[in-house]
Amino acid sequence: MKLAVSLILYVLSSCCVSSKIKKGRDLQLVVKHMVKLWSLEIGEKLTELSRNMTREEEVEKSFKPLEYKMTRVNGAIVVQNIARDIRKLMDKKADAVMRIAEYAEFLSYHRSNESLLANSTYYFFNADNITNNDGDLLRQEEVANDTLEIECYWLCHQQNLEPLPNNIFSNKTYREQLFVRRKNEKGRDCECENLPNRYRPPQKYLHLPMIYDSRFDENVNLNLSIAKIATNVYEREQNVLEGLRWSEALDLVFKDNNYKDSTLTWQYFASPRGFMRHYPAVQWSDERYYRTYDFRTRTWYTEAITSPKDVIILLDRSGSMRGTRRAMSMQIVNQILDTLNDNDFVNVYTFTNTTEPLVGCFNDTLVQANEENLRLLRENLPVYTLQFTADLTVGLGKAFDILENFRATRTSSKCNQAVMIITEGIDYWYDTDIFELRNKQKGFPIRIFTYQIGDSASDAKELESIACKNMGYWANMTDMGDIREKMLNYLNVMSRNINYDRETKARRKFIWSYLHVDLADRRLSNWLWKKYEGIRQREVFLDFVKRKNLRMKTYETYEKDMNYKYMTTVSLPVYGRREDEVELIGVAGIDVPIDLFKAQIPFDLLGVNGYAFIVTNNGYILMHPDHRTQFKKILKPTFNRVDFVEVEILDDDRDPRLFGDTIVKLREKLVNQTEFDTVELNVKYSLNDMKRLMLAKRHYFSAAVGPFTLGIVLPHRYGFIKINKSDIRVPPWQDLLSKLQKCLSRRESENSIFPKGKVYVAYHLHSLFCKPYFLADLLNSFLYDMEATKWFDTDIDTADRFTSKYIVHKVFLATHSGLFRWKTLKEVIESDFVSFEDRNNQAIDEDWYRRAVEMNFNDESIFIYSVPFETSGYEDNTMITSTKAIFVERGESKTPVAVVGLQFNHRAMYELYNITTKKCIDLDGKKCGYTCESDFLNCFILDNNAYVVLSDEPEFIGRYMGDIRPYIMSLLTEEHVYFHKRMYDYQAICQKLPPENDPSEDQPKVYKGNKGDTEAFEKLAINKTFPTPCDHEMWLYNLNEIDRIPNTNLLFLAINGDGSCSRSDIDHKSPEPLEILYDTRDTTKNDLPCYIATMNNYTRRMYMGCYNKNKKEDKLIGDRHYCGHYWD
Repeated sequence: MKLAVSLILYVLSSCCVSSKIKKGRDLQLVVKHMVKLWSLEIGEKLTELSRNMTREEEVEKSFKPLEYKMTRVNGAIVVQNIARDIRKLMDKKADAVMRIAEYAEFLSYHRSNESLLANSTYYFFNADNITNNDGDLLRQEEVANDTLEIECYWLCHQQNLEPLPNNIFSNKTYREQLFVRRKNEKGRDCECENLPNRYRPPQKYLHLPMIYDSRFDENVNLNLSIAKIATNVYEREQNVLEGLRWSEALDLVFKDNNYKDSTLTWQYFASPRGFMRHYPAVQWSDERYYRTYDFRTRTWYTEAITSPKDVIILLDRSGSMRGTRRAMSMQIVNQILDTLNDNDFVNVYTFTNTTEPLVGCFNDTLVQANEENLRLLRENLPVYTLQFTADLTVGLGKAFDILENFRATRTSSKCNQAVMIITEGIDYWYDTDIFELRNKQKGFPIRIFTYQIGDSASDAKELESIACKNMGYWANMTDMGDIREKMLNYLNVMSRNINYDRETKARRKFIWSYLHVDLADRRLSNWLWKKYEGIRQREVFLDFVKRKNLRMKTYETYEKDMNYKYMTTVSLPVYGRREDEVELIGVAGIDVPIDLFKAQIPFDLLGVNGYAFIVTNNGYILMHPDHRTQFKKILKPTFNRVDFVEVEILDDDRDPRLFGDTIVKLREKLVNQTEFDTVELNVKYSLNDMKRLMLAKRHYFSAAVGPFTLGIVLPHRYGFIKINKSDIRVPPWQDLLSKLQKCLSRRESENSIFPKGKVYVAYHLHSLFCKPYFLADLLNSFLYDMEATKWFDTDIDTADRFTSKYIVHKVFLATHSGLFRWKTLKEVIESDFVSFEDRNNQAIDEDWYRRAVEMNFNDESIFIYSVPFETSGYEDNTMITSTKAIFVERGESKTPVAVVGLQFNHRAMYELYNITTKKCIDLDGKKCGYTCESDFLNCFILDNNAYVVLSDEPEFIGRYMGDIRPYIMSLLTEEHVYFHKRMYDYQAICQKLPPENDPSEDQPKVYKGNKGDTEAFEKLAINKTFPTPCDHEMWLYNLNEIDRIPNTNLLFLAINGDGSCSRSDIDHKSPEPLEILYDTRDTTKNDLPCYIATMNNYTRRMYMGCYNKNKKEDKLIGDRHYCGHYWD
């Protein structure tokens, strides 16, 4: 039966009608009449409560003077101004890293030739060996004096050095400036003829005092750098000691950079020899994961030391590659993949008498070496089957075909190409002419690297010859511990062409890495996930034995939020300038936190629902408010491979990943840094953990910032109208200084909070640059809001009338400048033990603020009510939140300035609802029995997204109506009471079982216990999974323009009977996220990366220099000492 819709909604279905009630039409009219009366009464009560407690009229008066301060902004000018500030920031960091690179080059050129052996008396501070970092004052003074003495050695050594052409530090005056601050601060001259003995016993290098520095969020020592030695490198190795000795003086430029730029963070010099100078000095974590940190596999290092490259790995899968050999071959592949990045392309083929791609859908192609594709390759390493014998000619033929095709089409890295051969040996003769015909005669476009797993001397000679004649490198892998060091030599080989540019440095470009996390490598997510599942398993066991007091402390840290430090790193290659140096000697780098980029964004100017983003040259997100990087407090495995089109979702009806032309063209313009005026898009986005749907028109503007592209987004209806903050008059700033300083420490008073983030950053940046903070437009606005709303702390006139009746917990006010005020009226123990103000102090960034502005723009009469999702109406501390946006308006100009709100007890509203819905008066004015507590009527109050706000069944509170009454929700959709939209989450994570290993490999034996307790524990074992990127879809609902409870976003729904009737043909669409499965040719379970690689292969732009051939290297071809030969 058709739904009847009037002011409110009443459903009468013949399949549910009681036999005692046959007056269907009359009954419907009565109930519709009563629902209208009930909704009017509830609406009046709620409106009275919300208006009086939030004092919205007082707020409107406070901001009314601003209606004459409104101005219209030009988005193109705004984005250019922001881009200018970001470019200044980036240029400053780039200049600092250039000075590190130049000074390292200068010091290395003039380094001593004196050998340092393992038994020498040269010692250094090792980040892994520091046993004491307390701030002992005597030790601090001792280290400071030692530093001064060492600096004298450097000063004296550099006084009369010969100039190094094309190096800024050849200028003696420029070089001496590094020592000026030392002399000014310490007042000590250096006596070069009488230098003190610099020897210190090794135990002195175990205690390095450090002091906490908020800029680094660590205990550090700013006097010197510290050495970090790669795990597989011996710290007393000759090359390491000699490198550490000549690079000591880099501390001068580190400290000078730090002095010139107080926003600078970590600075590095990293050597291929396995050591890194890290400034400032810091004690490395004892956590095993961080101990294994190797900078030579980090993107900032690998992108600076090599040019972009296409790599094909040929993996021998002959029957003899079993056991240890297979394990070693897999380790080699993993280590190679660790050195690749977003600007590289790769594929892995296994070969015997045929070739097969490791991942089926990657056949006959190269895929971008982003984390998603690399992860899929790694996961499939244990899967391939060993069989037959290996025919190298077959494998090489496939590799040459693919690389030749990509050279012709120029759809990959457009620079270097390499083939990596991993084999036990050469099983039978191969076509030796293939290298002559397909490589040498074409000018050696491809380098060949050979990795031998075996001890055959004849095979070693042949594989070495292949590498040497094809500008590559050969390595014999005999031990797991040697794999990384030997594999990394390929980077040094590929750095030669960059180093041959050392005389002019004409093509040198700064390398800006993609988004990464400090000290985290690509397998951090898997490692943390294993810890997370260990916690889950432990809790299951402890629950079983009823001994939850036993806590395994090793896991405790993984139950807490980890403070991930997101950043990009700017780096430069460091040239080897001596005649005999053919390879780069290292990489200079400086970390640039993403928070520094955010600090340049005038969020107040962009306003609510406006934002800024940055994309890389590959179209991936560097910064975006909808970029969700964590899952269950763990870093997502592919958090830095999120594409622009995956966060900006068009409001259309397309199937998943069939992105519309408008968004794809916008992405192309952003990546190529093409100028455009503005682009308008209709988009859909979600709030409240993807449970609420919002639709909007947005305007996009962009500007280039180095290799990245900055974009800003302004909402269509109110995004261009702003308050002219520079024109706002505020009281003398001295009167507000004490209040502001209290805010900066955390709270201005009991009832106000200063949000960490926007204003906090603005204040401190202005302080850093010695600008009076009160001149900043944002702070001017903030001070105005403080003064204009100071009445908020006064008593509410009608508080007694409402506070007790509705148990009003808090009232609050958030303004467009970032001010957040609240008043606690009734103390309540909040369910998650975190106060409302601590959870909601980000003002215009809060979902309730954004939602109120969007919904109230067209209807300023409504308050927006919501309850926590899937809560319980039985709890006394369940709160209903009511919000409303406040605007200033003049003529056609209108802009939001604040949102007011309150929280009151759900049980109190239920009492109001219960009292109201017990009343029943029919059309003749007589009492009747058609109430919500009667047997034949079920009542609900739903919000505009179809979540239950009130019900006679407390367990339904906060749940989606379709989960409770699917049939009814389907009818509501059919009758256009609600409309639904399919929403996609392209950043989802699914917990999946790992791929099954090759069945031909011997599997480890599992011994099962036979004791009762053991068997019981075995049954409690959880299924181990790993976090896998996936796509989700969900259907989200919005209320159409129909009558609601007056002045609210609520719908009163009355259902005849218990609502249990249903139809089997109902195809109900739920907000519950479901994984999207794509149809690909691949037979593996990992269809998403395959689909992306084949269907979403969009524009990329290479910006770094390409060094792929230099005639100077021709003289090295065939010289075995440059291609891995280490015996005579």
